[in-house]
Amino acid sequence: MVDIGGRALSRVGHAAMSMRGSDVRWVEIQQNTFTNWVNEQLRTRNASISDLKTDFADGVLLATLVEALQDRKIPRIVKKPFNQHQNLENVTLALRAISDDRIRLVNIGSEDIVNCNLKLILGLIWHLILRYQIGKTKFPPKKLMLAWLHAVIPECNITNFTTDWNDGIALSALLEYCKPGLCPNWRQLDRADHVENCRTAMQLAKKEFQIPLIVSPEDFASPDLDDLSGMTYLSYFMNEDSPGYNATLDAVQTMMKTKHVKNFTSDWSDGRSLCDLVKALGASIPGWSNLDLDDKVAVTQCGIDAAKKLGVEPVLNAEEMVDPEVEHLGIMAYAAAFQRVKPVIKSSGEKVELKIDLKMVYIGMPRTFTIDYLDDDVQRNSIDIEIKGPSSKAHADINWRSTGAEGSFTPSETGQHTITVTCDGETIKNCPISFKVFPNRSSVLMDALKPCVVGRSSELKINTMQSGKGDVKMEAKSPSGHVHNLTALERDNHHIANFSPSEIGDWEISVLFDGDHIIGSPMSVKAYDPSHVKIEGPKKGTVGDSQQLNVDCSNAGSGEFRCEIEYNNTRVPAEIRHEGFGQYKVNFTPDGAGSYKIHAYYNDTEVKGSPYMLEIVDTSVVMVKEEELKQGAVGEKITFDVNAKDAGGGEVVVKVTCTFCTCYQNMISV
Repeated sequence: MVDIGGRALSRVGHAAMSMRGSDVRWVEIQQNTFTNWVNEQLRTRNASISDLKTDFADGVLLATLVEALQDRKIPRIVKKPFNQHQNLENVTLALRAISDDRIRLVNIGSEDIVNCNLKLILGLIWHLILRYQIGKTKFPPKKLMLAWLHAVIPECNITNFTTDWNDGIALSALLEYCKPGLCPNWRQLDRADHVENCRTAMQLAKKEFQIPLIVSPEDFASPDLDDLSGMTYLSYFMNEDSPGYNATLDAVQTMMKTKHVKNFTSDWSDGRSLCDLVKALGASIPGWSNLDLDDKVAVTQCGIDAAKKLGVEPVLNAEEMVDPEVEHLGIMAYAAAFQRVKPVIKSSGEKVELKIDLKMVYIGMPRTFTIDYLDDDVQRNSIDIEIKGPSSKAHADINWRSTGAEGSFTPSETGQHTITVTCDGETIKNCPISFKVFPNRSSVLMDALKPCVVGRSSELKINTMQSGKGDVKMEAKSPSGHVHNLTALERDNHHIANFSPSEIGDWEISVLFDGDHIIGSPMSVKAYDPSHVKIEGPKKGTVGDSQQLNVDCSNAGSGEFRCEIEYNNTRVPAEIRHEGFGQYKVNFTPDGAGSYKIHAYYNDTEVKGSPYMLEIVDTSVVMVKEEELKQGAVGEKITFDVNAKDAGGGEVVVKVTCTFCTCYQNMISV
């Protein structure tokens, strides 16, 4: 926010100007530093200032400075202003360009610059240094800069940007960090030679790294050196592509044994570089193989948590590190802290982790496991897995990945087992692991029982081939509630029992394996008694007349009635009609004389008394020789023949009637 017309005081500028009250010397140092910094920027435009207080009054050089920093032209600047109005217009355009670049200036007005208000001009220049020299950041730059310095020159114990630098020793140590061998004897420097130490170090920095002397050696060695001057000069060691930046980048690449990290911004935005770094130093990332690598915050947080175990505390949190607009300084400071970590040298057995849940393992049921590599140099062919049972080894199916493997095995026997994973022949941590494989009652199979006949034995068969050894118990509960234990015999991985129901109705069969019901237990079995089926019908009949049988199954239990009628070895069509409540009617029409066999079944079991016999006769084929009956004498015996050979097995009755009286005689042919 820019207040063009009003007078105000920048918060940062105010802090810069009131840090030491009314002491003039530090103000001179800050003014000289800021003047030198401004001239470094103006050098590319062949311009310079000599007095920071007055040289911006017409706005021309201020606009030139902003154009150099932003690398773009500010339109409508009057190059040779002639009056106060044109001066104010130039300054206003320059301040507006600064504001448009998202630099928040609080109450710095155009009149303050035109009227040569040194305090506010210094505040304005500090804003520009923060934005274009140190870098835009949401966090206090001093905190981030100190964090980096703590990491790269920890022996110097830097706490400020003033007195800790006066003797030149810390600056010499910083040069040695940026280029090993440049100041190898920095620890032996005499603190009393503070000006000379600073001069030597600053000249080396200019010669080796082209760092300008925006602060003179005398000012840098002065106890009146202010924080902002010290920060401005030292920021040249921390900018992108600066000597400190590149030294830290080289150190990180060396620790990671890779060159794929090229910066301290975008290359860290997904958390993988951080995780690679902590893994390279010997830390493990819990749950790495199951981590969603597209979840940048979660991956970064895993890296931060693992780094804490190495003694490295975060400078930024996970959300801040993955921010696309994150400034390099915070991540660079964090990455630099890993330089003081002593890599954990892992044995082969510490490079691999096995994750498996071995609670309640059952025979015949797959159990999955995960193998995580905790070190990047683990090779697939260095890993061996062995799963041993009481008498055999279980085969493991494994799907290998670059970060480990996922696998499964299926136990084929019950009892105590062990699983062992080795890396390069060395047993990994927590192995071997012992576990018990239990019988699997879900694999116990029971043959379904069809409806059973009361008093007749039925075989109940239980298959335990896939379940392993276990205690099998079978019992039958009658419709009246009585429980009968069924004795089972074991044969060829089967348990076999005989079940003979004593009551009609629904029985409940229970099969328990090691005390628990198997799948399908208890099951219901219907018991019936075909001897209770009652059939009523004629014993004799005539060809062509419909015959009907009445069948009563109501007392026989649940079931279905059917019958087959046989005549001369041929099936006779019949209609069976269910009348409800166990009542059936059977109808058929015989088409020939003779014996008909009626086979009756209830639930496919032949009922008691079956087959029933029915004699059918055909009177139309009975023949009498008429010529023998045409005449005869009274008192004489008359003999004649009756031929009933093809009429069936019925009884022949002959009735003789007198035409002259009412008497008659019955004679039975023999």
